Amino acid sequence: MGYRVQHQEGIVLGLLLLLQLLHRVNPIVRNEVAEGLTATELFPFAVSLQLVAPDGVTRPQHFCGGTYLGRGWILTAAHCVIAVNQSHIVAQLGGHELELEPEPEDAELPTGSQPSHRYPVVEVRILVNYNPVTMVGDIALLRIKAPVSPVSTAARALWRRQQLKLPLPTDSIAMNGEMCYIFGYGSEEYDGPVSRTLRYGTVLALEADRCVGMMGAVVAPPPDSGMFCAIGRADACKGDSGGGYVCRSPSSNGPFVLRGIISYGVGCGAAGTPGVYTDVAYYLHHYPPAITGLPSDRSLRSTQ
Repeated sequence: MGYRVQHQEGIVLGLLLLLQLLHRVNPIVRNEVAEGLTATELFPFAVSLQLVAPDGVTRPQHFCGGTYLGRGWILTAAHCVIAVNQSHIVAQLGGHELELEPEPEDAELPTGSQPSHRYPVVEVRILVNYNPVTMVGDIALLRIKAPVSPVSTAARALWRRQQLKLPLPTDSIAMNGEMCYIFGYGSEEYDGPVSRTLRYGTVLALEADRCVGMMGAVVAPPPDSGMFCAIGRADACKGDSGGGYVCRSPSSNGPFVLRGIISYGVGCGAAGTPGVYTDVAYYLHHYPPAITGLPSDRSLRSTQ
């Protein structure tokens, strides 16, 4: 009887510890420069999701990231938006420096001519049954009022050049020879402020058994769950969740492939520590009806 009580207490304590670790969700602390481009130039499809207070006075607060797919759609993590009032979410597009001052009272959102590129979210889709304990199903679609049009000719040309593709449903996450990146506005410490500028770093997918060996069976994603681990010289932290995991050949200037979504990790911004990501191809393969509404072609232009 005593063992059973102690065993049950151990399970409860273990779950509490797991929840504490998971909620230290993924700063990309090691901002790198790749291909001679800044983060904004390399990832113009980066999104900052922000909470706007109803009073219109309190500054909007960045709380999660996302990836703009075109035609008004943003892909992000379910845990970012599942408990948030949709009418309080705005999306700042383009990977620009965060503008955290409130809009003037007479501003009409959205307009393509506003410098902030902020657009109110008009729809939230939780695509599958999201499990807040295991984090399985951590994928969501947001819709903003389209069309989205960059304000300058230079910005428009930049967005056209950096296209983004969805993966094939049959793609494996371990695509040999690809260079993969994560990006976001997350803090450098769990309790620290978010970064005003977009940062990014390189990461590499891990085999499932290596991930379990490094994270432990309790924290690592379950097998065949639509989640995967990746590790590198950068790690995600608070405010980076929902951002993209994108890849392409190092010798290519072609479109990035959106292979993952930043989901969770142990600790915060610890380089050399695995993070866990939602596998986009998995959901395209197993739940195609849930992804309806996305642009029909796999090559997505952020100017649409």
